[in-house]
Amino acid sequence: MLRWGILLFLSYWLWNNWHDDLPVESLTLKYAAPDSRLLRIDDMDVFCRITGKGDAIILLHDAQSSMHTWDAWTASLSDKYKVICVDLPGFGLTGPHPRGSYSAFMYASLLDSLAGHLDLKKFHLAGNGLGAQIAWHYASESSSGKVDKLILIAAPGFEEKKSSLVHLIARTPVLNRSLWKITPKSFIEIMLDEVYADDALVTDSLIQRHYELLLRSGNRKAFTDRASVSDNRPPADVVEKITNPTLILWGAEDTRISPEHAYDFHRRIRGAFLKIYRNTGHWPQEENPVQTVHDVRAFLEGKF
Repeated sequence: MLRWGILLFLSYWLWNNWHDDLPVESLTLKYAAPDSRLLRIDDMDVFCRITGKGDAIILLHDAQSSMHTWDAWTASLSDKYKVICVDLPGFGLTGPHPRGSYSAFMYASLLDSLAGHLDLKKFHLAGNGLGAQIAWHYASESSSGKVDKLILIAAPGFEEKKSSLVHLIARTPVLNRSLWKITPKSFIEIMLDEVYADDALVTDSLIQRHYELLLRSGNRKAFTDRASVSDNRPPADVVEKITNPTLILWGAEDTRISPEHAYDFHRRIRGAFLKIYRNTGHWPQEENPVQTVHDVRAFLEGKF
């Protein structure tokens, strides 16, 4: 009886959490903004949102996120700036990279191609999490001449690398294929509870959007492809080469990357400014949009 009970429970759990991919066409109708556009960059279609006029600022989201993370900043900054948000390959509406490449070097190359496609000779650059990693890598290279001011939000680089059970499964051949179909919505809620300091902000609509965009065709395989890359980022010490005016933002309650690492970036980037926000987690631009965008506007306007 116990064996049959366990078997029935597992069968029900699998049936309830087995999901086919969702077509990008239906997701685009639901989640694309009116000013979103599809650009052909590096032999792939990349979803971007370009809002406002003025000096350009490119915003790069974190892993397990999308351009929606910048909605509040876009609404605030687009009166004076051309705000460019991107769904990075492997996330959001853009979907998987055609060659399954997800290194920081690929993302930096894509960023440079995007700037060239939009004919941006100079632009401000901001990134959160993975996006911040791409930003500091790009700004530390010779291409940094294109970057005017740099904004890093909860940037990875100096923290100790950790592997969750899900990431371990994602790196295990054959077993990782289960993640291409089995996706419990409860995992998304757990992830967002970890990212936000205030769990009350993790609404049903927020969970549903993250869940459905993960089910976008190819995004779950992209997750396992990224996890299989053993070392996909340059050494963080290259941030010492950054000469751009830099603003570092961090949530005091960030449980993904400890705020102590904000000081690692602050010490190594000459003349950088640092802001740490109380009662704020790993995505300050979402959880604390008013205060963060106020500081960003002051920084861009040279008021620091």
